[in-house]
Amino acid sequence: MKCIIQFFLILNTLNLLGQETAIEIGYKYKLESEVLEETRSINVYLPHSYKSTTHTSYPVIYLMDGDYNFHYVTGLMDQLAVISERIPEMIIVGIDDKGHADYVKNRTPYDKENNPTGNSELFLDYLLNEVKPYIKSRYKVSDFDVLIGHSLGGLFTINTLLQEPESFENYIAISPSLWWNDFNSEKEVEAFFKKHEKIDKRLYLSIGNEMGMGVLGFQNQIDINTFADAYYKNEPLDLEYEFNIFKEENHNSVGLISIKTALEKMFENYELPKDIIENIKTFEEYDVYLREYQKKIGDGFQLPKRQFKYVLTKIYENDKENLEKVEQKIKDSYRASLGDYCNYTGNIYLTNGDLEKAKNLLQKSCEVSPTSLENIVSLSEMYLKEENKEKAKILYEKALKMAIDQKASNWYLNQLESNVRKLE
Repeated sequence: MKCIIQFFLILNTLNLLGQETAIEIGYKYKLESEVLEETRSINVYLPHSYKSTTHTSYPVIYLMDGDYNFHYVTGLMDQLAVISERIPEMIIVGIDDKGHADYVKNRTPYDKENNPTGNSELFLDYLLNEVKPYIKSRYKVSDFDVLIGHSLGGLFTINTLLQEPESFENYIAISPSLWWNDFNSEKEVEAFFKKHEKIDKRLYLSIGNEMGMGVLGFQNQIDINTFADAYYKNEPLDLEYEFNIFKEENHNSVGLISIKTALEKMFENYELPKDIIENIKTFEEYDVYLREYQKKIGDGFQLPKRQFKYVLTKIYENDKENLEKVEQKIKDSYRASLGDYCNYTGNIYLTNGDLEKAKNLLQKSCEVSPTSLENIVSLSEMYLKEENKEKAKILYEKALKMAIDQKASNWYLNQLESNVRKLE
């Protein structure tokens, strides 16, 4: 009988080893569009922290060519925001098409003679009045958003800026097809400057090793009109503008480096340079650099985790009495980071042997952010310091179950499984 039981246990283990588990990067939704009078689809990527945060709101990228570029852009976001923490985590909305003909029709403007099927104006209406409200009603989003387009999608992005600049906060146009309709976008730049003032928008324009795209002429017109505003002392447009030529990239490869470069520029000093961060001794000094993003993203802005933890450690080293006073400032200005404050400060006290303060803060971190895996794990490790393995194991198992439900990254799941096994 014992041999039979062992046989079935081995067989069950082999069956489990052979099971497939889907690795998901996003969700697909069908939308019934009244504007376009048809069914459309969008793809949505949620940040890793999305289900583990309570008060955080996220910037949104609206990605044209969403069925073509979605995979690599979500991977880039994971690297830049989660692994490197060079930019904040963002929601990505990929705008699907229905084949090439549909793509051309909906990315190009109507022209009675040259493009009678052009539909970009109506498609922008769909994007602004159906897709954006849908995303805002369903997810924790901030008002800070980005429109990204490549090739004809880049043409759509440029035309949206020229015709309806208030549609988005930031525009990234990658190798846009500005040759379209006899370089018409270039001709509209002067009227754009005359019509608008102080739009407070950002345009990131790029091109690879290509000829004939019309980008250089368009870029030249932007420069001329910017100079004219300064020369004639006109009211400045306040268009923050950056142009890059990536000579080593072709039309298709230029997308990755263009988006990386633009996002890092967009969130410049989100990751503070080493010479600055190492000289910060008070939260007030740190706040000077990050308040800009709090204003842009809103009350739901979450301070960069590793950097925030480092700053709190520096404050403790320089003036430990001041560390507790930081809590009220976090409550007032960075509510989404209150759980992180309690967690990191609790761990600082734990490292320095003050178990009572550590325990109170780590328990509070779980009360403030009850779905945060990081906070639950920290509390579990505190119980290990107290040699209470039973409570530690219960919390690790809870964190593992929540991590599975939240579809946490594989490396984090593997670490939690390892922690649970060590306590068995």
